[in-house]
Amino acid sequence: MATTTSDSQSFLHSILITHAFDQTREVDLGPLVKVIESILQNAAAASASKGAHEGLNDMIGSLENFDGMRQVLDDIRSISCEMSCNLSDVEATTMVLLKTLRNYSWNAKVVLAVAAFALSIGELLMLVNHRTTDPIAKSVDLLKGHSLKLDINVLKQLLKAMMDVVNVNFAFLVPTLSKIPKEAPSMKDAMGYFPTATYKILSVIVQIASILSKREQIIDSTIKSLAYEVSCVNYVLQKKLERCKIDAEQGEKYYKHEEIEYQRHEDVSELIPKIGFWELFGKIKNHMKIQVPEKLRKKHVLFLISDLDISFEEIKVLDRLYQKNNQWYEILWLPIADLTAPYEKTKFSELKQLMKWGVVEPSNIGPAFIEYIKKEWHFIKNPIAVSLNEEGEVTCRNALPMLWTWGNLGFPFTAEKERQLWNEIDVKNGWKLELLLDEQIDLAIPPRMRSVTFVCLFGGDNISWIQAFTEKVKNATAGVSFKLVYVGKDKGKGLPSHLLSPDIHVIDSEFQWQFWTRLESILHAKIQQDKTSQTDRVMREALKLLGYTGNGKPWAMFSVGSAEMVTTNGEMALNIMSNYKDWKNGSTGPLFLEALRNYYMYKIQDTHGCINVHLPVLGEFPGIVSCPTCSKEMEMYYTYRCCAE
Repeated sequence: MATTTSDSQSFLHSILITHAFDQTREVDLGPLVKVIESILQNAAAASASKGAHEGLNDMIGSLENFDGMRQVLDDIRSISCEMSCNLSDVEATTMVLLKTLRNYSWNAKVVLAVAAFALSIGELLMLVNHRTTDPIAKSVDLLKGHSLKLDINVLKQLLKAMMDVVNVNFAFLVPTLSKIPKEAPSMKDAMGYFPTATYKILSVIVQIASILSKREQIIDSTIKSLAYEVSCVNYVLQKKLERCKIDAEQGEKYYKHEEIEYQRHEDVSELIPKIGFWELFGKIKNHMKIQVPEKLRKKHVLFLISDLDISFEEIKVLDRLYQKNNQWYEILWLPIADLTAPYEKTKFSELKQLMKWGVVEPSNIGPAFIEYIKKEWHFIKNPIAVSLNEEGEVTCRNALPMLWTWGNLGFPFTAEKERQLWNEIDVKNGWKLELLLDEQIDLAIPPRMRSVTFVCLFGGDNISWIQAFTEKVKNATAGVSFKLVYVGKDKGKGLPSHLLSPDIHVIDSEFQWQFWTRLESILHAKIQQDKTSQTDRVMREALKLLGYTGNGKPWAMFSVGSAEMVTTNGEMALNIMSNYKDWKNGSTGPLFLEALRNYYMYKIQDTHGCINVHLPVLGEFPGIVSCPTCSKEMEMYYTYRCCAE
């Protein structure tokens, strides 16, 4: 289960209360950074050569001549001792270090913590390198129980990551950035990340200190993993530093008069409706730094906006449409992600490899632009695709429902085009198989038999019901050409094919995903067009089907050729097939479906079952919907869900 927002806020609060906001010590740490650099740059060499760190204590001792450095060195020695003595609980030890360093800025805390790490590893490597030649070093090494065996390249990777994070934190302390007010977006954004970054770096240092102090063999993969964590934090800090430097270098454009009042960038929300595509990229370059690919010039572009939870099935389906769009449009993925987590960065790389279209690095999408797409384009969690024509005009704030319903026939993704497509569908008799199944889903039905083959689509995960139902269907269809098709119970989810009878056609997970997403998109479009389930049969049947799966119950749909389908829940479907002798009367083909429909209409009069529909927010909140069974206005609830199960 993912960490909840309240848990994250509580944890951040526990970090913040260790910090003394009103009495931070201001000390020039430049000389200390040079000493850290001297230790870390030579540490790897020290592990392979002798005497590389002789005179290290003299170097550290000379720092006491600098103003305020004596207290700094005392604090470094204090946290170095703390790391050596309290290693059983990494989180508790990290919090102790934060409290010890409470009077320093967040950036200074990192510099001092890495200094303590450099002191510890420097002394350790000196001891290890002298233990074969110096009796005292050998004796001390025996008492400490060191068995340091570490790959030099792994050590270099770790120490470089540490030095990089020292340099980027020290860069935030230099006077050139002090002219930026704390209220400036770039600095405010950076300051908001400092506490988390500081905690992560200190936590890694404590873990490394614990590893180096143990007797057992050091695992290189663990050191690599910790080095990677430091690199990820540094990556984010570096991007934030770059934005702050831009503001510092262009101070005259952003600050006014003697008060140095910060002048914000132009409001993106005022620009997008007014300017063309190329001006759009030019104006928001401070929020989204990318080089526009040449192939996007004078093209219709879809901004695919999502987090990193976009499914593989969704990408596969979109890729099939993209490959067959006759170059009508291009796609540019704008991922909204938190790359401070190593897993997130890895996942981004995996998703990027699957995409044949343009991709923007998440770190290049600034907070102002993210705020805009959430406010103006209603991006919340589910992916959206904002459609821009060749002139840069937004033609649709989310073209994905049109793509999932109509494929590339939905181009150029406008409300007018969508109305045109729906007007071609008979609202009374439009509930047909071809509306729900993609043309690439092969049901293995010969062309000459398609108009007379009885096709039964069904879903759910109740294996007992499935076994009973399919057996009844086989009995009822004696003498009738039929096809059983299993489409799962949700997007890309359902029972594996090996649990089902061999004569059941199980469509692939990506097509299962498309089937359910198309249903949601159809219902979304109908709601946006103010249709009602009482007058629009397609909407009514889509509501029923989504309602059945929303209740977690089995369901079935029956069709023959291009005739309108019969949709029912699992209980009714089993009843119909169990009593086939009451209605079949030797009928076949379309007549078989007609007889089934008549029996269904007769039986449904004696039953009533209202439904629950779980409809994702596809860019905008849906409107009022009436129950397809009893016609009452349905209540609407907010559901927050981190996973489908």
